[in-house]
Amino acid sequence: MKIRIAILSLAGWLTFNASAQQDKHYNMFAESPVYLNPAAAGFFPGGMQLFTNFRMQWLPVSDTPYRTISAATDWRLFDNGSFMGMGVNFYNDYGGTSGYMTNEVTVPINYAIELNKDNHFAIGLQPAWYQRTITNENLTWDNQWTGTEFNTSYDPNELLLNENMNLSKFDISAGAYWYAHISKQTKLSFGLAGHHLSKQKINFMSAEEKLYRKLTLHGQCEFKKQNSGLSFIPAFYGFLQGPNKELTVGSNFRYVVRGSSRVTGYFNEMAVSFGTYYRIGDALLANFIFDVSGFSVGVAYDLNISKLIISTGGFGGFEAFLRYRVQFGNGGLGNPSIH
Repeated sequence: MKIRIAILSLAGWLTFNASAQQDKHYNMFAESPVYLNPAAAGFFPGGMQLFTNFRMQWLPVSDTPYRTISAATDWRLFDNGSFMGMGVNFYNDYGGTSGYMTNEVTVPINYAIELNKDNHFAIGLQPAWYQRTITNENLTWDNQWTGTEFNTSYDPNELLLNENMNLSKFDISAGAYWYAHISKQTKLSFGLAGHHLSKQKINFMSAEEKLYRKLTLHGQCEFKKQNSGLSFIPAFYGFLQGPNKELTVGSNFRYVVRGSSRVTGYFNEMAVSFGTYYRIGDALLANFIFDVSGFSVGVAYDLNISKLIISTGGFGGFEAFLRYRVQFGNGGLGNPSIH
């Protein structure tokens, strides 16, 4: 029982007094880079894409594990070589006995300059609305412990938790993104983004607590084997956010089962992809992705290898995504060279 009380105490401390928490992270980060960087909006084959992602984390640790749901769409405008990218993203994190929830709605906007036919550089901004809430109906406290169970009819004397807590803030991010076809067999993309530049106040208990600014660096390369349907696609993602830091590196291997035609290009292609990654000091990741005619589905799992393995037994997070890319004609917004 002492262990349970200690866990509850630790959870409470982390929720209310920790200096900051890490932002959401995804195993399949390379499949929707606009989540990482507003300057990446519009960089995909077709004219518009719809993307949704689900993640469940640390199921063995808690009866109410962390669950993340996201939905996004982005598209291109004025696509005459250079173009403008726009989008709308929604995120919802929920978990813990307190019903700790974060909602975020972001609007990435960028402008991509055509340096040459196969080389673009973009700068983007992302205004956002950020909300955090906590409910207290299911919380229990040490002075409610009777020796055999918690009696929630006892007054916990927690004056700051007499009502549910909610805060909403404006947020803004910015980024830069470079994408290039180096050759018929090689593509490169790299991005740098700063998040929470407004450094908004987020703590329920203290007016002085602010969300740490976050610096994100990400990149991906694609190397196609000549006269083959096989591609090698290494990628990385890293960030610094106050005392928090993360670096994930690895690669996917993609095989085109059915090639594209000259007319429809990407939108007549069928391919499968398998990847493995390492989130340094934390987890091993694996994913499988199936692409057909602009529709993609992917699943991933991470195996925890950090000190938390004592509690998780190695179980980490399950993740899945659905994506659909829409083509508008054979040119303009439908330019298949951007992907």
